[in-house]
Amino acid sequence: MKPEMSEFSYGFAFTNELITSPGSHVVAAPEFPSLQKEGKPGGGYDVKIPFGSPLFLQFKLSHYLERTHCKEHALMGGAYYRWHLHALRHSAQHDLLLDLEGKGNEVYYVAPAFHQTAELNAHYMSKEIVERSAGFRPSDIGVLPDDDEHYVVFNSHLVAYRCSDDPSSVKFETMNNCLGARQDQRDIRALDKSGIHQIGETIVDALRQSRTRRSLVGHKSVNPDDVARAIDDQPTLRTLAFVSRTVLDAELLIVAPRTQASKVI
Repeated sequence: MKPEMSEFSYGFAFTNELITSPGSHVVAAPEFPSLQKEGKPGGGYDVKIPFGSPLFLQFKLSHYLERTHCKEHALMGGAYYRWHLHALRHSAQHDLLLDLEGKGNEVYYVAPAFHQTAELNAHYMSKEIVERSAGFRPSDIGVLPDDDEHYVVFNSHLVAYRCSDDPSSVKFETMNNCLGARQDQRDIRALDKSGIHQIGETIVDALRQSRTRRSLVGHKSVNPDDVARAIDDQPTLRTLAFVSRTVLDAELLIVAPRTQASKVI
């Protein structure tokens, strides 16, 4: 069954819950408008965040498959969810996210373990969106073997595969566990002009590597020099968030260990 919700609705619900939950270690969401109204630190575009670590989230929607004739039903031992990767012949996204993670950034594909609007509403009201979302690191999915279509299947028993010609096992966790496990391992850096340039350079470098590796139409649409100039002209978190959306199709959040995040709040 196709997902009933939009990617925007799911991403909004996930991000809102993540930043408003008690004890949240998110200290900035540069492109998240409700924070400006609430006056939470990091809400306004020109609020200065002294330190933090970038968190890149690429939201996916899950299809639900339960019938016995579904292709991976036997492999998964019953009903399962499926989300699609962008084929490399159309988009450089997976290569970019792999390179970005390889440079020490925290990067996840995020997919819901539900597909209906009623489930989205119920989980949102009970603050269970993050717990009921699966987090996949690009490195755990691995390099795609070709430019064809590929997808990931997973279930509530933490079983997952990247499906190409032959299914390849993939590790994943709930996003609660993903974020909690990394909270004391993050490379917290100063977010002054120099720190923002440092984060921006990892995005530009990933883009350069991707364009060098492949000569696809999707890679030619974004010039790394243009991205670098945009960051040089306006070295702000808002600029980084805009670049993350347009180049990576990913949301950028700034996180810190809870003990330090509480000092900002």
